Amino acid sequence: MISVGVIARGGPERAELRAALEAEGRHRVSDEDEPGREVALVRRTSPRVLVVSQSDEDSALTALHRLAAAPAPVAVLLLANRFTCGGLHRILACRPAGVLHRAAAAAQLPWAVPAAAAGGPVLGPELIGVVAGNCPGAGCAPSARDEARALLAALSTRELEVLELVGEGLSNPQVAAALTISCDTAKEHLHNIYGKLGIRGRLQAARVAWQAGLTGRRTGGGRVPPARKDPVPAPPPRQVPAVCG
Repeated sequence: MISVGVIARGGPERAELRAALEAEGRHRVSDEDEPGREVALVRRTSPRVLVVSQSDEDSALTALHRLAAAPAPVAVLLLANRFTCGGLHRILACRPAGVLHRAAAAAQLPWAVPAAAAGGPVLGPELIGVVAGNCPGAGCAPSARDEARALLAALSTRELEVLELVGEGLSNPQVAAALTISCDTAKEHLHNIYGKLGIRGRLQAARVAWQAGLTGRRTGGGRVPPARKDPVPAPPPRQVPAVCG
């Protein structure tokens, strides 16, 4: 079980995050505190992952700088209400274990916390546009889009459905519920997706889904017609420290 510290303003927000973290029984909230007291919390309980919720990018960046003084490295999973391209790039330069949009955090924390504890990097699917070299919502470069769509040709119809939901930030239990399948079956499909696409982890899977335009089909988009092409192995995720060096 992963011990998690929570930094958030006000009891209701902390209660919401605690409920999301403890829902599946894999995480234990070891301590909670207000923004500005990140280092004190780490000194008290030494959580494996620290979830830090901030209202804006500047506050999030300040929290990362404060955590540079923590007595031991901690995997920081940062939440904020709004991100700009420049602001998110500055935050990522400090190398947190992960960054999520606050509005989607409750759905994404169940899988994001273990990924952060394993070394990250973790990025909310709706923020992957920055990683791909574009502002969120700006779309994907044609060459990257075509390559991602070609990778999808190896997937079955059910695997495409699973990948779409992973790209939208759903956890395995949520994918299972949405597709009316068991959680074990959802995990098996995801394992097969990793193997067919030559990737490792949800971040890379979500990035392929985003680049290919696979996400959002359930809200009006049409099925992406993938071109046939042999899967190309992707490099393993880079291990990063939790705070600025």
